[in-house]
Amino acid sequence: MKTFNQNQETNYSKQPTCAILNFPTQHVKITKLIYTFLIAGITFLLFNKVAAQTAIVNVNTSFVNSAAALNYNATGANGSSYSSTNLSYSFGSGTQAINNVKKLNSFTIGIDVYTYAQNANSFVKIRRVNNAVVSGNRTLLWVEKKSSASSSQVAVVNSYNDNMEAVFNGNALNQGTDNLFANQGDGNGNNNNIERLDVIFSGGIISTVNTKVGFALFERGDDNAHDPFVIAAIKAVDANGNPTAYGAPLRVATTNFGNLPLSVTNYYVVRKDSAIESKLRMSTSGTQNIGGVFISFSNLGITAGEKIYGYSIIGYDLLAGATAANLVNYNNSTYYPINTSSATSQGGIDLIALTGVLSAPNAMILPPTAENIKIPSMQNTAAITAIDPLMATAASGTIASYTVQTIPMANQGILYVCTNGNCTPVTAGQILTPAQIDLLSFQPNPNFTSTVVFNYFATDSYNQISNTATYTIPVTGPSAGTLPVTILNFAGNLDKKLVQLNWQTSQEINSSYFEIQKSIDGKTFESFASITAKGNSATTSTYQIKDDLFFYLGSNIFYRLKMVDMDGKFKFSSVLMIKLDASNSKSNVKLWPVPFNDELNMEYNSEMNDQISFSILNEAGDIFYLSNSLVKKGRNIIKINQAQSIPTGVYFLTITNGLKRETIKIVKR
Repeated sequence: MKTFNQNQETNYSKQPTCAILNFPTQHVKITKLIYTFLIAGITFLLFNKVAAQTAIVNVNTSFVNSAAALNYNATGANGSSYSSTNLSYSFGSGTQAINNVKKLNSFTIGIDVYTYAQNANSFVKIRRVNNAVVSGNRTLLWVEKKSSASSSQVAVVNSYNDNMEAVFNGNALNQGTDNLFANQGDGNGNNNNIERLDVIFSGGIISTVNTKVGFALFERGDDNAHDPFVIAAIKAVDANGNPTAYGAPLRVATTNFGNLPLSVTNYYVVRKDSAIESKLRMSTSGTQNIGGVFISFSNLGITAGEKIYGYSIIGYDLLAGATAANLVNYNNSTYYPINTSSATSQGGIDLIALTGVLSAPNAMILPPTAENIKIPSMQNTAAITAIDPLMATAASGTIASYTVQTIPMANQGILYVCTNGNCTPVTAGQILTPAQIDLLSFQPNPNFTSTVVFNYFATDSYNQISNTATYTIPVTGPSAGTLPVTILNFAGNLDKKLVQLNWQTSQEINSSYFEIQKSIDGKTFESFASITAKGNSATTSTYQIKDDLFFYLGSNIFYRLKMVDMDGKFKFSSVLMIKLDASNSKSNVKLWPVPFNDELNMEYNSEMNDQISFSILNEAGDIFYLSNSLVKKGRNIIKINQAQSIPTGVYFLTITNGLKRETIKIVKR
């Protein structure tokens, strides 16, 4: 940590604007000109007060235990003063059993509490350019030291990790990197070839209040002497996640940092050159404090509603006058010098491994979350068989589409979208509507028995992209006497809330009956009727049945056929989705907050004085909450007190008054 001349920049957020308002007017005659300058000055100061970065001084932290232990013996780092000293290394639970990783839960600015967006899906890329001192992939980290370690020990509290990008994806307040942008000049050899650190959000992030969403950067160093840096918002990325456009660079000075109280940290600096060392080795150690600064979207020139794809951190010796366009090419030594010295503060920031985006409540539009799905084993009858729909939740907005990123391999089978018996193969990269995901089917190749996996992601109504999720289909061999029923088509017609289902078979051998099933979510089906089959037929047979949805309040209803033979063996048809008119689907129920955490509130509009019952079930049908309530005609507010004890996950809240039933999907964070 180097000393920085704090007079290089002026931080107007530190200047009391009230000093101008208390100007002793009784002794000075204010002319019209002076008055004009006064108003302009106040405007200037107020503007800069909003735009200035904010010091972080009030944090909430917790500890996570490490399950991993690593012990080995080695000398100190090559080229350091410990290079010939034999040391005993221990990491993680090999050093101490608990409190290995210090996590930042939140910090407070004014009355607002800022927390990490857990589903923002960021990743870190470190951009390197070889220089005269360092070439290749050098790992250079600082890690927390166990205070009771002896002089022959390197006792590291953190788990072992020699991948710098993975370290910065782990979000720990008690580890980071040393001299991030310094290429030369460190007496212990702690130099590197890093020119830029990118934190990229593949789906993008959007603020609703641009002053209350942003990025927190922390540094290990002495109080009031934390190293400066440059930061810029990433406005566009290519298909590989490489930044292609930036916002204007923002220079963050030493005076912008806050000093975290009680943050004294004993640390080691460890490094590894893959060509020389097989594991991390110590180069030096010391004791310093932690400082932090919050950079809002507003600080970075990003407006509310504008999407960005993350941020880049750059050395403070970025050429003065550099524009956003100059930041893209980190190989350009005019703007990214490769001879930055650690003897100055220009590249000496000891950045802490905390990345991600933080937001005050209701200030950010969160990206959606796609869920990993594994369906029950499918018997290989070589038939096209309906499968569960893709699933994603949108914390903000709604799911607009799903993209099938990869498809099953050709030797495994074919993924289809089937509509009224007409099946079309799905291609890699194909975009599906929310209605189409309920029409997915899979046809395994004959004799194929193994596991099929394909990937997908979701896009919400704000054009934000979710994480990539996996869909797993276990395929087993067919059982003896597989049901030989061939469905030609399965369709439905809707008249107001009366559904007529129609299907045809081209062949039936020893078929017994059709069980007609329906679902409110496309996953959990219940039988509501059955029809006797023809039994044995080589000609086309036609069937139909009606279903009255008068009391149904949802927007979609799903149907499938369970085709049962004389021996009790069965298989399912493809899933048919019927979309109801919006006018017939008005909900009587509102829930907040969505998703919920410690509390869940329900507004229920009743047509009469009545008694209702409501339950919360998970996707497997397990009941987590069951209660009754008396309601009056009109608007009723009901608080579900046990919401805090419900585990994190996806649930279904069902409300019924004995005649009408409504089911709503909810998410517990």
